[in-house]
Amino acid sequence: MSRGGMGGGRFKAFRSKGVRVLAWTSMGAALVGGPLIAGMFLGDAIDAVLTAIPWSWIAPVLLGIMFVVFVVDLLVDWEPNRKAIWMLLLGPSVARAVPGGLGDDITGWSGAALDAVAGPLREWLGTGSPIALALFVSVAAVLMARRSIGSANASLAGA
Repeated sequence: MSRGGMGGGRFKAFRSKGVRVLAWTSMGAALVGGPLIAGMFLGDAIDAVLTAIPWSWIAPVLLGIMFVVFVVDLLVDWEPNRKAIWMLLLGPSVARAVPGGLGDDITGWSGAALDAVAGPLREWLGTGSPIALALFVSVAAVLMARRSIGSANASLAGA
């Protein structure tokens, strides 16, 4: 049977579900990778740049813009795409530079998400190195997002 026949429709439906699972898995990896990045030299660099700027309103505005980009990205097609993944990866680092309770709350929430996953992840990977965990999870999130977005765009073009 050709791919354009009845079997092709089932393959497209299965592939579409696989792309969706890959996109949401990528989001989960980014949710864990964000706090890991915030705790390493990349997070320190983002925090240092944002706190060095003389206007204290820059970091909260940037965080707000990132939140809007994240929500819009999810609402467009109910799947996390690259923008949402990058916002989750960089959001905790930007939140570190936000003065007041909002930055503290986001840092606490992202830390709680990390604590729920970090122990089993360290055991599974066999390393307790935060840099190794951050690199593994963050690179996995970006690669999965890249693959899922590429597959989703190809599926839409073929439809």
